[in-house]
Parts: sequence; C-alpha cells; structure tokens
Amino acid sequence: MAKRKNPLKDLDSFLNQQASSFVQPERAEDTVPAEEVTPPTGPSTTAQAPLDKAQVISYLKTLSDTNPVEFRETLYDIIRQSLENMGLQGANDKMLMNTILYLDNPENWKAAISSYWKEM
Repeated sequence: MAKRKNPLKDLDSFLNQQASSFVQPERAEDTVPAEEVTPPTGPSTTAQAPLDKAQVISYLKTLSDTNPVEFRETLYDIIRQSLENMGLQGANDKMLMNTILYLDNPENWKAAISSYWKEM
C-alpha cells in the first residue's frame, strides 16, 4: 500500500527549514547615531481639551460675523463633513444630509441628492 502523505507535516517542515535561514535585521536604533536624532519641531503635541457646545456656538457666531456671505455654505460644509466623519447611522442623519444637499443646491436638489447617494 502507498503511504498517505500529510501536507500539513510537509508544510510545517518546510516553514521550519525556511525560518532557520532567516537573518535578523539590525535594529533601527542601533543604526542612527545619537547626535543625529533631533526632537520634532512644529506645533506642540499637547492634547487640547474638547470644545463644548457654547464654544462651538461662539465660533459659529464669530464666523458668521466675519464673513456673512459665505457663512451658510461653510455651515453646510461643516455639517456635511461632521455627518460623514461620524457615519450616517440612522434615518435622522440621512434626512439631515438630504436637507443639507437641498439647501446647498436649491435649483437642482434632486440631482444633487441622487449623485451624493450614488457615490456613497
């Protein structure tokens, strides 16, 4: 009778043979001299406290005072990006997105809503 082969044992022996031939790479820390390492420069990496509702409303008021003509478009864009970042989770989110698309494109709102949802 022919001896039945076990492919898992063959694969295991092959992988063990290959593993023994690996060469350990040099550690990255060992390759860079200490004097060449510089601390990062730029904006501070300290965590900022999250904004509360009053601060957001104050910012939106300031934004509307500085540029009242483009404020609505900016507000629509802020709401749209916020919804997309959070994910459209329920019917209320989808309705809000449709409302934003309608307000952003009142002349051609059907095409705007249709093209947006086709892209999603």
